[in-house]
Amino acid sequence: MNTIAIDVRPRALTGTGVAKKIRRAGLVPGVVYGHGVEGNVNVAFDPRSVVKGLSGAYGRNQLFTFEIDGKQHLAICRQVEVHPVSRKLSHVDFFAVQPDTRIKVTLPIRLTGRSAGQKAGGRLDVTARFVNVHTTPAHLPTSIDVRLEPYKNGQLLGVEALPFPEGVTPVFRQAFKVFELVAPKVVKVEEVDPKAKKKK
Repeated sequence: MNTIAIDVRPRALTGTGVAKKIRRAGLVPGVVYGHGVEGNVNVAFDPRSVVKGLSGAYGRNQLFTFEIDGKQHLAICRQVEVHPVSRKLSHVDFFAVQPDTRIKVTLPIRLTGRSAGQKAGGRLDVTARFVNVHTTPAHLPTSIDVRLEPYKNGQLLGVEALPFPEGVTPVFRQAFKVFELVAPKVVKVEEVDPKAKKKK
């Protein structure tokens, strides 16, 4: 389980004016809720480690650890707000979780290699780049990885056939296509009899 420790401080005051003061101090306002948290706890945090974590391999699924009132928490970001111009963090909702409790996350589908179909001139038609799954923080992967090498033209991969790691199950109401390998179009060229040309 990959976690990043961050500095989180409870705050009693709320409101737009308070949020501006927090940002001027180099911090970012946020809220913590979920397992082990009574109601919603308003906080301020140092954004540097959070930005680094959200920019890493786990992206929005990065797990963070922090202490509030002497109690340790494990949390994932449920909502991240950024300034429309500066693109700096402006607010984060932290959802407290347990290592063995199932949560719902969105994982990227990472396609690696070059398929046999592409090598034969085919086209890789990708229709889904993300998949919603249920997993636990202890089993949380960075992505669902698919090796393309074995796939030939005319083959497709459905979400139900993705290689989900142990402890990860898909969340979908109906199956959908992830990608398809489309064979190249064959243009028929009519052969002209040279003797027929001479007769004309």
